[in-house]
Amino acid sequence: MPLVFLKRSVYTAIKSISEPIYSSPIPSTTTTTTTTTASGRMQAWIIYYYGNNQQFTISDSVQLPIILSPNDVLIKVSASSINQIDIRRREGYGGKLINAYQSMKAILQLGGSKVDKLEFPIILGRDFCGEIIRKGPNVTKFNIGDKVYGALNVIRQGSFAQYCAAGEDEICIKPNNISDEEAAALPLVSLTSWYAIQKFSGFNEQNALGKRALVIGASGGVGHIATQLFKNLGMETTALCSADSFDYIRQIGAEDTVNYKQKDWLTELSQKPKYDIIFDTVGPRYYSFELMSPLLNQGGTFVTIITPVFRNVDKYGLVSGLSRTAYKAVKQTLYGLSNGVNYRWAAYSADGNVLSKIKTLVEQNKLKVKIDSQKFSFEQIPEAISYVENGSAKGKVVIKYSSVL
Repeated sequence: MPLVFLKRSVYTAIKSISEPIYSSPIPSTTTTTTTTTASGRMQAWIIYYYGNNQQFTISDSVQLPIILSPNDVLIKVSASSINQIDIRRREGYGGKLINAYQSMKAILQLGGSKVDKLEFPIILGRDFCGEIIRKGPNVTKFNIGDKVYGALNVIRQGSFAQYCAAGEDEICIKPNNISDEEAAALPLVSLTSWYAIQKFSGFNEQNALGKRALVIGASGGVGHIATQLFKNLGMETTALCSADSFDYIRQIGAEDTVNYKQKDWLTELSQKPKYDIIFDTVGPRYYSFELMSPLLNQGGTFVTIITPVFRNVDKYGLVSGLSRTAYKAVKQTLYGLSNGVNYRWAAYSADGNVLSKIKTLVEQNKLKVKIDSQKFSFEQIPEAISYVENGSAKGKVVIKYSSVL
């Protein structure tokens, strides 16, 4: 239920705050460390204020990511990708809650005496693929030189930089049958889909076979991965998407398609057998829980990745925003229970174990990420974000970093 989402979010924040910062320098055990890393500086795209793409500034004197834990690794990034969360974060989405978290961490962990605005400057970017160049003394799962991929937690500085830091439990060895760019397009959308389907909704290999799923926004970044995951679980999937995506979405596993641009799309769905899960990747403006819940079987689940937590805190402040979110969670949960269905919020978490399962599916050719044909370099990251923001993308937009960075 949504309250579980809130509970997990609070638990993760408290757990992170309680972890000690590993402040000792971590020696490099590779001879390929560049002059940039030796100087403790790197090149990165940063923002100092929220707003549009004009806020981006490229700098070659940004401090290297701080190793927060002896379980962390430092990664030289070879590729990243653009996600909607990057655009939202640039606009300020989640800024108040993240700043409150960082201020609390400074007070409890670093001995800070007051609540300062600590979030700027920000390095955006969640997805990455790259090579481990340093590791903490407690890291046992990976070695210097390993090529890994992952999605950074939102509390970490991002991957639109030469280097990023991640915990060893947050990353995975890159799938061996795809490029770095393809690997960098996978983590966030795959983790989001997996968590929504398996962690928050409870569908897995033991109970999903023959069940019915509806994916709202099936041709999008999260949606096209979720469609394939449902297929791999043996579920019969209906895709709600535009007509020009029908051929593609059927190729990757959907048995049925409905055009959301038709005025009678809801009537068409209502005439089909009911669903055991509805996966919403778009949000409540057009596909509210109340509107869609009659399409569910008794005991079915409506799960959405569009949650009001950050939005409420941004608009109303920390206390009032969290209170409104809790009220919304209780209200939607009770509405679902009164109608015999379940309501869930879902979000990704950096999780190496899940990425390992994704890796297996990719290497078995059971999961593929759709890449847009337009290519961008590290120097073109703001242009890549604009490309996604303007609706031009027809797949995940990837960033290839120069080998000389």
